[in-house]
Formats: sequence, C-alpha cells, structure tokens
Amino acid sequence: MIQRIRGITDAEATGATQDLFNASNVMLGRVANLQRILSHSPLVARWFLPLVAAVRQPKAGAVSDVRLRNLSCLKTSTINNCNY
Repeated sequence: MIQRIRGITDAEATGATQDLFNASNVMLGRVANLQRILSHSPLVARWFLPLVAAVRQPKAGAVSDVRLRNLSCLKTSTINNCNY
C-alpha cells in the first residue's frame, strides 16, 4: 500500500518539528510514521506525542497491561490487513 500523505523525513524536519522528532526518539525510541505525517501540522503533532506516550509507555503513566496493549495492536493490524 502506498502512503497517500508523505511523512516528513528526519532531513526535512526543522525547528519545532525537529524538536518534536527528538522528543519522540527520547520518549518512544523512534519517530512513528503517524507522527511524521501529523508533523505537517506541528500543533496537532505536539498534541499527539504525549497522548501516545501516556497510552503506551508505563514511565509516562500508561496503566493498561502490556499484554492488552500488544493484543490491541495485533488486532488492529489484522483488521487493517497489515503485513507486519
């Protein structure tokens, strides 16, 4: 499947977007593809990163069980026919 909206690459990220990518690397260990796409609108991207960290990262306040989070990722991938 081809992306309809191209994500911002590390080389293209400047200013607030670069800061956001750096924070994502610190909080999550990577910059997610959705984060790259949302970075076309830095205000939306700044809102999204703390939400993801709070839902997925125990150190950021996630309260759901790791097994449940992983199961939800697998179920969503299956429903959307993702190959990973």
